[in-house]
Amino acid sequence: MLAVLLLAAGHWATAAAARADHPLVTQVLERIARTGIRLIYSSQVIPAGLRARQPVHGTTALEQLHSLLAPLGLSVRRVASGAYVIVPAPKGAVRGESSEPPATMLARVVVQTSRYRTSILSSRTATRTELENSPETHNDAVRALQVIPGTTAAGYTARTHVRGSRDDEVLFRYDGVTLHEPYHLKELQSLFSPVDPLAVASVTAWTGLAPIEYGNAIGGVVSMRPRRITRPTLDLQLSEQGASAMAGTVFGAGRGSVFADLRLQNQFAPVGWIDSGIGKPTLNDLIVHGTWAASARTRFAAGVLAIDDRRKYFSTENQQSKGVSGSEYYAWLRLDHLFPHSVSSMTELSAEQSHENVSGSVDEPTIVTGSLFEHSSHAIYTLREEVRAVPTARWYWHLGAAASWVNLVDLSAGSALFAPPFYPGLQPVSTVLANESIAAHAFTYALYGSARWQAGRRTTIDLGVRRNARHYIGGPGDAQWNVRANLRYLLTSRTTLRLGWGQQTQASVLDPHLEHGRFDPQDVRRVTQTDFSMDHRFVDRTAVRAELYYKDEGSPSSYSAHVFSPFALLPELAVDRVHIVSQRSRMYGVELSAATDESRPLSGTVSYAWSRAEDQIGGVWVPRSWDEPSSVKVNALWRHAPFATAASLTWHSGWPYTPLLASALSWTDPAAVQLAFGRFNSARLPSFFTLDLRFSWQHRLGRGTFQAFLDIYDATNAASTCCYSYSVYRSESGVYTLSQTRSPWLDFTPIFGVRWHL
Repeated sequence: MLAVLLLAAGHWATAAAARADHPLVTQVLERIARTGIRLIYSSQVIPAGLRARQPVHGTTALEQLHSLLAPLGLSVRRVASGAYVIVPAPKGAVRGESSEPPATMLARVVVQTSRYRTSILSSRTATRTELENSPETHNDAVRALQVIPGTTAAGYTARTHVRGSRDDEVLFRYDGVTLHEPYHLKELQSLFSPVDPLAVASVTAWTGLAPIEYGNAIGGVVSMRPRRITRPTLDLQLSEQGASAMAGTVFGAGRGSVFADLRLQNQFAPVGWIDSGIGKPTLNDLIVHGTWAASARTRFAAGVLAIDDRRKYFSTENQQSKGVSGSEYYAWLRLDHLFPHSVSSMTELSAEQSHENVSGSVDEPTIVTGSLFEHSSHAIYTLREEVRAVPTARWYWHLGAAASWVNLVDLSAGSALFAPPFYPGLQPVSTVLANESIAAHAFTYALYGSARWQAGRRTTIDLGVRRNARHYIGGPGDAQWNVRANLRYLLTSRTTLRLGWGQQTQASVLDPHLEHGRFDPQDVRRVTQTDFSMDHRFVDRTAVRAELYYKDEGSPSSYSAHVFSPFALLPELAVDRVHIVSQRSRMYGVELSAATDESRPLSGTVSYAWSRAEDQIGGVWVPRSWDEPSSVKVNALWRHAPFATAASLTWHSGWPYTPLLASALSWTDPAAVQLAFGRFNSARLPSFFTLDLRFSWQHRLGRGTFQAFLDIYDATNAASTCCYSYSVYRSESGVYTLSQTRSPWLDFTPIFGVRWHL
């Protein structure tokens, strides 16, 4: 890290001497893009170190764009979506003019590290600036998903349910590399992710059907692009949540770039506000990323993501203690190459290693006493190859293959003794054993391809097929087909209709169980999904969108659920753990949203979603624990230099919960009392409401910019209810009393910080 900082300082001194009227082209394009113009360009057309040849002039953004590109032999073409594609200027073109094909034609552009998205599917993209200004993301790139309509996350957690799906059915990728469960504090509601917004350029999310290359996830997809370094950069931040430092530079006359982002976090502020007696976890993560353009057609990228956690927890409320130590590492190398005839390829080799040790105990004399030890580790090595081509202006095709080798170990040893009338699952079994020993090797592969056809001036069709397979060495194996079909139709140049249908599967290899001495892998989850959307962009760049979806999970599935508090330190030994078996599931809803022009001093988004998420259990449709029929999200940003104020308001219907029924609220003989769960998810919590605020002020300080900020979570101190927990008190006279306690999500929490960046 120190070497990167010294290298950045040396290159900054050199860059400071560059002529002010010859800035980097990428910097000027980023400034123009902030006015609201969407730009598409390839890193082959505009290398990272390319500088303007003459001062940029013009009164409008388009005039400035033409004056920048014309001396470089470049021009812009407007495509159907309203974006502008930067391409080499045609021979004989008048200097500064735009050569525009019909707006409905497919742009014949093949890019590698660029802003061009090949999918015709509906997606949402948030830039780094938006992430930094949104109080709802809480300095967490993964939380960008929660701003989107149709996503559900009650309280302070990075885990997200997408259109009724489970929170483990979302695929996360950083720089194309799949991140498995990318969370800190996985055992405590997964409060944070290891991806710093400073290390990303943008986050794109698909809540409906995603491109076929994103497979083995039936909920949603989040793709994070790494930050693009075009000049020496230094960013330092300090707050109650910890400290972070990001440094980067370009080298080799702009052909290469590198950055490192380090966060040292003591997340006492949010964790402590959830429960002041729960302990002080220390969380660290590091991202290093580099690129190198070997030639105009060949580009390399490499990266490392390291996660190191040391946590000690204790809960004074229910006499639990827990110690966790673990680390996780990702490393990858990618080669992108552009062949003649508009054919490009991507070859990626990645490795992931993870291990974790857990030890804990619980001592609630009137309910349960026990201990637990767990050790888990896995290693995954993946090779992925993709080839893309645009043979004509109306055709695009894409082929890909991926293969992974997986080694995993899962050991657990523990037991718990329950006191009557409490029993695990409220069944008359006083002792619970948590013993398992698994060491397995598995192989997975995927073959996929898609084709897109511009069927007419207004119609585009996209078809995709995928084959996933998994196999345990010496154990079972299976394979699944996935198909997707999408149609986009342009009603007008500003109004777009999209219709999608697909069958998706998810089959994990990381959490098998032993059944009669044989591996019992997780069930294959299968979903058939239909999406319909219409969006319109007005002349003032205000955009509105309406989306309808229906998801049918026709295959039976089983999972464990906790009826009471989600904050149990030792959920394996919890009394409220129940096993749910559903015959099928259905998720459907309507989403309405509107967004203003982001370049305005006051901008924002508003959305409303009506949705249902239900499981069929015993022939009866039962709402899932995160089912919320109605939800509203409002985000606003006001900027008036040097001040900025952002607000995020979230309201949704209360989630379902399962009540506890007791034959008596007090007793002297535990054997004479009966406890039972009510019908699963038959009651509902009060509605959830929170208002998050962010205030910031910035000022030029030295060669950089100083910023002070204040984030306030739940500014109204609504303290929305997350759940109900139960405990038993024994009086001196020997009378036992059952007590119900209302537990809130994170309530009023101010977090102050400062930042300085070049």
